[in-house]
Amino acid sequence: MMFIPFTGIDNHNRNVTLGAAILGSETAETYSWLLRAIKNAYGYAPPVIVTDQDPAMKRAIADVWPESRHRLCMWHIMDKLTTKVGAALCSNTDFRKRLSALVWTDSLLPEAFEAEWAAIIHDFGLTDHEWLTYIYGLRESWIPAYYREEEMSGLMRTSSRSESENHFFGKISNPKCTLVEFLSHFDTAIEAQRHEHRKNDHDTRYTNPGEWSDFVLEMQAAQIYTRTLFLDVQLEIQHAIHRCTSVRLDHVGDFIKFFIKDLDQPCSSFFEVMIREEDVTVKCICNRFEQFGLLCSHIFCVLRILDIREFPKQYILRRWTREAVPNSSPGSILTDGGDPDRSEEVNRCVREISHATEYVVNKLISKFDKLSDFRDHIKQFMSVADEAQINAPPKTRRNRFAELLGVAPESTATIRVPVGTRFKGCGSHKRLKSQKERAISQSGSKRRQCSLCKKYGHNRVTCWKYTVAGTEAGSSRNAGGNEDTIREGDAAMVVQGDGPGSNDDDDVF
Repeated sequence: MMFIPFTGIDNHNRNVTLGAAILGSETAETYSWLLRAIKNAYGYAPPVIVTDQDPAMKRAIADVWPESRHRLCMWHIMDKLTTKVGAALCSNTDFRKRLSALVWTDSLLPEAFEAEWAAIIHDFGLTDHEWLTYIYGLRESWIPAYYREEEMSGLMRTSSRSESENHFFGKISNPKCTLVEFLSHFDTAIEAQRHEHRKNDHDTRYTNPGEWSDFVLEMQAAQIYTRTLFLDVQLEIQHAIHRCTSVRLDHVGDFIKFFIKDLDQPCSSFFEVMIREEDVTVKCICNRFEQFGLLCSHIFCVLRILDIREFPKQYILRRWTREAVPNSSPGSILTDGGDPDRSEEVNRCVREISHATEYVVNKLISKFDKLSDFRDHIKQFMSVADEAQINAPPKTRRNRFAELLGVAPESTATIRVPVGTRFKGCGSHKRLKSQKERAISQSGSKRRQCSLCKKYGHNRVTCWKYTVAGTEAGSSRNAGGNEDTIREGDAAMVVQGDGPGSNDDDDVF
């Protein structure tokens, strides 16, 4: 059966498993069922999803998640460039360099991309190339120029996060595991992932990052964002201070247009930043905020020129902040006599208490006297909690036995025996290698040389000359009653069973 994890990005810009499934086949109907289950669990479909060029998955996403933007992995497409176009063209010319610079950049508009693509195709005489024409027809599904306004698309160009997640699960499991063993290993992997998230939360809350400047927005950003995201924002602020300068400005209605020169950019054009001072509405043509959810260095340069003293709240995405994920999620603690309508308020209060307790303990860890006073205060309040305790009604006999035995409530779900189906990579502990990768790996290995015919790929036991000679000699000696004929005849039979291997690793579109 096939394991399919859904990978997302948490507020530390780290991989997080949003869900997972085990499927028995890779058909469009199976993927459609899975996508509907994920949508029912979360209540909505993700805005962007990145996959490879699997036709069944593409059809299922179009049918079940039509509102989602399906993006193809750029690495999988560009990795086929040498194979499809030819090694001579990619090695002896600057074709690959020019095409890669065009494909991977975020600064081009769709019109500029199409014009430059046409120029490259014309210069190298590839106007009628079938594969290049095909991927150009899919340009809105993988070229960054067509995702400039798509939120979060800048963080997901390739399926490398999914490959990293596969490696993560591969370290704690293998294809020979039973279903029960795999689920146990899966729980262990998820717990390790949650532990890493809690560690990042702890480092964010109780360690102070180094400040590189006296810019007031930098100090505010350190208290807003998680540690990983703050380091990115800090680099943009430093770039705005040392590498960006305002050339001129114009007034356009209520807005002020700044022309910012970025000294690190080789182009001679300027970055235009529009800002309205009344409500600090700002926009840059680089579209970094629209893609990543973080302000760019050009905007920070303008905010510093205008002496803005408060970080614009409308440009703080909650998903990058410290409080995007609660400090603890104990779940509902309501007893049977509690009010279920107030469960959300109770859980929020519990999270605030947990956060405050953890904060005080970490701050007073080196001050034993004050830490002891805090402990005494907590113990003193325990008597108040005992007096306010509400006795819950006794549990039924069935519930007590179910709790002791760990038996889940009865379910009406029907579990069927999975149908054995072979799919991509089945029966192998490693991923399938392309023809190019196999050729590269074999080029550096020492090949076997025959001591009789001096050719490569076999030895003297399996040599054709040896086999033919052995067969003839065996026939002549067989008439004379020589017993060595049996061994040489066996060698001839083994060689006759071998044949040249076939290569069927062509891509199908």
